[in-house]
Parts: sequence; C-alpha cells; structure tokens
Amino acid sequence: MCNKHQCHIVPEHILAALAKRGSKNCKKTLNDTRRILEKRNTLLNGLLQQKLATGEGDRKIYDCENKFEQRVTLSISEGDALTDDATANSAYDTSGFVRAYFKDTFNLNSVNGEGMDLVSNVHYGENYNNAFWDGDEMTYGDGDQVDFKDFASAIDVVAHELTHGITQFMANLEYEGQPGALNEHFSDVFGTIIKQKYLDQSLEEADWLIGNTIVTETFPGVALRSMKAPGTANDFDTQPDHMDWYYAGPEDHQGVHINSGIPNKAFYLCCLEIGIDNCALLWFETLKFLWRTANFNDMLEVLLTTAELLISQNKLPKAATMAIETSFTAVGLPQKALI
Repeated sequence: MCNKHQCHIVPEHILAALAKRGSKNCKKTLNDTRRILEKRNTLLNGLLQQKLATGEGDRKIYDCENKFEQRVTLSISEGDALTDDATANSAYDTSGFVRAYFKDTFNLNSVNGEGMDLVSNVHYGENYNNAFWDGDEMTYGDGDQVDFKDFASAIDVVAHELTHGITQFMANLEYEGQPGALNEHFSDVFGTIIKQKYLDQSLEEADWLIGNTIVTETFPGVALRSMKAPGTANDFDTQPDHMDWYYAGPEDHQGVHINSGIPNKAFYLCCLEIGIDNCALLWFETLKFLWRTANFNDMLEVLLTTAELLISQNKLPKAATMAIETSFTAVGLPQKALI
C-alpha cells in the first residue's frame, strides 16, 4: 500500500480485516501507518524543489532494535562482511539484487537514477506486520509470526517497495484512483519480474504471487495478490481481473490495490505472448513517459506508442503491438467511458 505518504506492502484493508478477526498486532500496525504519514507526502509534493541525492547506490542496513525509529544502529555498510543477524543479511542481499537488476538491465543507477544510497531498516517495532518505502528509505518489521513473517527476505516485497521509489522519481503517480492503481501495478510488475530472476524461474514455473513467503500457515490465504488470477490470493482479495468489475468505491484510496489487478492480469497475459524480458523493457520505458494523473487508458496509449518506437529500434518483436492490444482487450481496456 502506498497511502498518500508511504508505500506499505500489506494494504490497510487487509490489516483492518485481520484486526477485525482479533489480531492485536495487525491493529497496532494499522495504527502506526497513520502515525508516520507526513514525511512521504511532503517529499512527493516537493520533488522539484529537492536536490537529487547522488552517489553509487551504496547499501546501508540499520537495526531499529525493535523501536519505532529508523536508523538506530548501523549494522552493515556497502562492502562489509555479513553479520550474525540473518534479517540484516537478507535486507543487504535482496536490496543488492534489486539494485543490480535495474542497473544491469536498464542502466538505472539506484532508484533515482543518480546513485541514491539504498537505506534499509530492519527489526522495526515489535511484531510489526509490514514493510514500507517512505520516500527516502526502506523499513521492515519482523512480523508477528501469526499472520506475517520475514519481510526483509522476500525478494518480491523488496523489489515491489523499491520500485515505488523508482516510480516516485520517474512518474510520481499520485496515490488515488487509477493513477494509484498504476503505481501499485508497476511495483507488482517488477516485483514478479525480479522474483522470477532471483529464483531463476521460467514463466511456467513461476507462481505469479506477490507476498507468498511473508504469510504464515495460519494466514487466511497463500499470498497478498496473484497476477495470474487476481482475486484468489486470500480471503480478503477482491481484485477484479476485468473492467466490468472495476471497484469505484472509497476504500483503499479508491481501489489502488484492488484495481491494480486489472493491469496486472494484462501484464501476465502479455508476458505469455512475447516473454517477460520484452515486457520488462516495454513497461520500464513506458513508466518514463507517464505523469502524475495518468489513468489506465493513458498507460495503454503510452505502451502502444513505446512499443512502436522499440520495434523500430529492433528492441521488441513486431508481435508486441498485437500482444498488448490482445492482453488489454482481455481485461476490458481501453475503456470507452472513463470511471
């Protein structure tokens, strides 16, 4: 979830549903998400006034020592030997893999393109059931081991949250309605791409789930979301896979997590047609040309324009245009009358 100020992997409506079932730790986590809201909103609204952080994209891992504070004790800096803290080591490893993917694949130097340090905080709070990007850095709770666990070790979670940072600097998609659903969509896209690379999986081997390793056996579901089959990941998963079932209510910031299932399914279908590497290039280049209020139709138009350019440069197969049109038609896009 990326409310107007922070991007959390576990959406508020899932925390609320678990709290309703009696989870005190989800209730506390939900309360804390509202305590630390202002920082990211200020950052997003003042991007043009901020000086871009430059550097080499060095990793810094801090131990919060179970306090609700960031950067309490520096545990690992870039190039240091690993420690006896498995969680800190995981955060170092996963953030490094995400950094390397974007650098090696797209020549992107850290999340802002200028070598911003990748700061991660582990052991945040007590039984904290979330992980978040706050506009500057990553923070991971340990989970309560009842519903959630191991946030820092989940490559799709880390990639999802760091992609929120990339989206922040490339398109700054606002976090409400269709622009917000696109914000979540791009994070899920690169979350699943990088997960498949990390696990060396083929399209057929991949599970296309987001957050399946952070849920426990007692969690009422197998993951937070499914890109292959939106709406099937858990008891609270109401994601549609077609515009016919678009959610137009006020919950979830007008459906930012809920409606992301629609472009997520289109991405999955497109990958089946032209492969995940071609789709990765296409979606990354498309993100560069989106803007803060872009909607689903806007994204599709930019995808098609970008595909034509990449095809002319022999970077995409000619079949890409038809693959995009077929995949998005399957989910009811373009939409003739915008919601």
